[in-house]
Amino acid sequence: MSKRRLGKGIDALLQGRDLTQLENLSSIVNVDLDRIRPNPDQPRKHFPDESLRELADSIREKGIIQPILAEEQVDGSYVIIAGERRYRAARIAGLTEVPVISQDFSDDEKLEIALIENIQREDLNPIDEARALQRALDHSGNTQDELAKRLGKSRSAIANTLRLLRLDDRMQQAISDGKLTAGHARALLSVDDPARRTELFDRMLSDGMSVRDAELAARGELPPGVGPNGPPAPDSAAAQPESDPPIVLLTTGDDGFTAPTDDANSRRSAAPRKSIELRHIEDCLVRHLGTRVVIHGTDNAGRIEITYHRPEDLEDILKLLRVDLEG
Repeated sequence: MSKRRLGKGIDALLQGRDLTQLENLSSIVNVDLDRIRPNPDQPRKHFPDESLRELADSIREKGIIQPILAEEQVDGSYVIIAGERRYRAARIAGLTEVPVISQDFSDDEKLEIALIENIQREDLNPIDEARALQRALDHSGNTQDELAKRLGKSRSAIANTLRLLRLDDRMQQAISDGKLTAGHARALLSVDDPARRTELFDRMLSDGMSVRDAELAARGELPPGVGPNGPPAPDSAAAQPESDPPIVLLTTGDDGFTAPTDDANSRRSAAPRKSIELRHIEDCLVRHLGTRVVIHGTDNAGRIEITYHRPEDLEDILKLLRVDLEG
């Protein structure tokens, strides 16, 4: 029976195991879907129907390329360790059996494998990820720093994700449902007063605020009525931290000399409102690096500003960007 390599995501999880030995010990077997059941500790709780249908179409055409990782039970059934999305899609596709790699793992390894598989593929929504991280910490007894190293993430990214659990249930549900992003959540967390936070949350939903508008509203700097159909929020230096120097624009007069100006209209024309794509990229970078990231410019050209507050934060950022300081 042929052997296949485990996915790269699983490889990264099993830092304490010899993958070659694991593959030699594990065999790929075809198992009836009725003998397979999901892992109750699966970090991912939401499986969008559209995404499953797309995967099911791919499975009908090409089959399941990567086997499901599972643990055989004493009654002959299998509990999924990694690959529940493939399992669900296989059912939709009408398959009766799927390829399975059978291997025994400790409870901590099961949770960590399922967690990292989802995180590395960006399959988890921010709330599911936060709950999974908290569960991993509770089960393993690891510190945030130790967990960050095993997951290949920065300490600040772990801490910032866990902070999402401080939001109330209604806010967490809105993020899980995709109505708000992690960027909106950070804006909510910056408001300490519960009543103000709830008011901001309701306004985010009713006005359809962008992340930038939400940040301005959290600081009380967003004019009333701003939303997708309303006037754009002023793109001023107010979005910068207080410690940042003000932006000074230069204009050229008739005499050929340049002079500074702080005219708000000039600022807005010099810094056009970011596209939806750039905002999405900005939010993804914030989640990946665990710190404030601002993209200045347009879809064609610009610069990326990354904030750090301690030498340790800078080290984390460099590691995540895979910068070789010795090269």
